[in-house]
Amino acid sequence: MPSRKILVPLFAAALCTSAALVAPAASAGEQAYKAVAAVRKMIASGEVPAGSRLTLGFKQGNMNAFLGTDLALQKEWESLTGIVLDVHTVPQQPIRETLRAIPDLDIAVARNHEYPDLLADGLITDIGPLMVEYGYRLDDNATDGYIRPELQSRVGEHTVAIPADGDVVLLYLRRDLMEDEQEQAAFRKLHGRALAAPKTWAEYEDLVRFFHRPAQGLYGAAEERDEEGAWMGWMPRFLSSAAPHAELFDEHMRPRLTTPGAIAATESYLALVKYSPPGATDPGRTYNFTLPLFAQGKAFATMNTVAAARMFNSEGSAVRGKFLAAPLPGTRVDGRIVRHNTLIYGNNLVIPKSARNARLALLYAMWLTDPDVSTRSIGVAGGFADPYRWNHLRDVRIRKIYTPEALETFSAEWAVTQPAGTGLRGDALYLAVLDRNLTTAARGEIGAQEAMSRTSAEWEQITEKLGRAEQIRQWAEFRRQFGKRQ
Repeated sequence: MPSRKILVPLFAAALCTSAALVAPAASAGEQAYKAVAAVRKMIASGEVPAGSRLTLGFKQGNMNAFLGTDLALQKEWESLTGIVLDVHTVPQQPIRETLRAIPDLDIAVARNHEYPDLLADGLITDIGPLMVEYGYRLDDNATDGYIRPELQSRVGEHTVAIPADGDVVLLYLRRDLMEDEQEQAAFRKLHGRALAAPKTWAEYEDLVRFFHRPAQGLYGAAEERDEEGAWMGWMPRFLSSAAPHAELFDEHMRPRLTTPGAIAATESYLALVKYSPPGATDPGRTYNFTLPLFAQGKAFATMNTVAAARMFNSEGSAVRGKFLAAPLPGTRVDGRIVRHNTLIYGNNLVIPKSARNARLALLYAMWLTDPDVSTRSIGVAGGFADPYRWNHLRDVRIRKIYTPEALETFSAEWAVTQPAGTGLRGDALYLAVLDRNLTTAARGEIGAQEAMSRTSAEWEQITEKLGRAEQIRQWAEFRRQFGKRQ
C-alpha cells in the first residue's frame, strides 16, 4: 500500500486572522455565502482556530478544476475564511486503498460506484446529519440545481457525497464522414437506410463496420476494452437489453447474466474488438489510448464522458468541428427501443470517517460546488471535472469548451441514466470478476456465453461469502433507485 510519502503539498498560504478576511466574491451564490458565514462563526466562537488547515486529497486530474487557474479558487477560499487548504496529490487508484493508507484526509474524491464499499467499510461519513445541521440540501431545481443528485450522492437512505463531476456516457462519431455525400450514397446502397446516428446497438455495429478502413488509417471504433473498466462499456448495453431495464440479479440475488438479452449485450460489447486498433485489449489501453486516436482522426467512433468533447474540441485536435456527440443506442424489445445510460467515472467529494475537520470539510465542499463558484471551477483550462449543475450547461465559457451540441446531448442523457455499478457491498469484487471475464472474452479466449456463465458462478460465490440475506436487502434498496425520467 502507498505510504504517506506519496502526498505532495501543492500550496501553503500564509495564515490569516478573522480580522483580515475579505468579503465574499461577487460571483459566489447563496450556498457559498452560507458556507463562508458558517466558517467565520466557528472561528469567532473559538470552535476552530484561525489559520486551521483542511487536508484535501485530490487526483492529479482534479487539481485545476477544484483549485482554479493559478490556484485562484484555493486562494479565494483561504482569503474568505482564513482556513488553509493543504492540498495533496493522491494516486490514481481505487479510493478505498487511498483512505486505508492515508487516514488524515478531510476530503477526498470517490467514484459513484465506490460508495457502497466505502460506507460498508466505515471509510466515509454519512454527511446527512451535517447537511441538516447547516441547513443544506442537494437541490435539483432545473435552473441551477445539481443534476440528478440522488444518483450522485446516495447509498440507500445515506447521503455520502457532494456531486462534483458529471460522468454519463456519450457516443462520439465523425460528423464529417457521415455528412459526406459519397459515404451517404454508399451506406444507403448497402443498408437501405440513411447514414445517421444509430438508434440501436445493431445499427451502431453496422456504422462501425462500414467505416472500418485500417488500410487507410481509419478504424471503426476506439472503445476501451481494457480490463480496468470493462463494465463501463458493457453496462449500458446490458441495461438496455430488457424492458423496462435489465437487472443484474433477481430478488433472491441470483445473477441474471445468462438470459438471451444479457448474452446479446455481451456479444455487442465483444463485436467491436474486430473493428478496433491493434492491441485494444492489451493491459493499460484505457481512454489514454482510445481518446487520442479519435482526436487524431484515426477512428470513426468512440464512447466516453462529456470530457472527451472538451478534448476533441481543443486546439490541435484533428477532429475539431468534425465530430458529433450522440445519445447512446438502445435495443429493440417487443417493438420499441429500450435505451439506458449509466454513470461511469465521476469524482465526487466525500468526507473520510477519519477526517479531523468534518464540519469544515462539508462547508468547503458546499462552497466549491455553489452554482456560481462551480461554474468557474468547471470552466478552467485543463480541468477534468465535468458539468454537474444545470446552470453549467448554459454558461457561455463552458459551452465554448465542450460545444453546445455535446452539452445538449449530455443534458438529455440524464433522463435515461441509471445508478452506477452494482449498488452493493462488495461492488469492487463483483465488478472485478465481470471486468476479468469480459476482457478474457474480448481477447478471444472464451465466448460471450462462457464469459457470462463464469461471471454468474463467481458472483454467486461472492454473494454467499458476504451473506446472501444482507445482499438481498441491499439489492432491494438499490433497485428502488432505478427508473426512467423521460
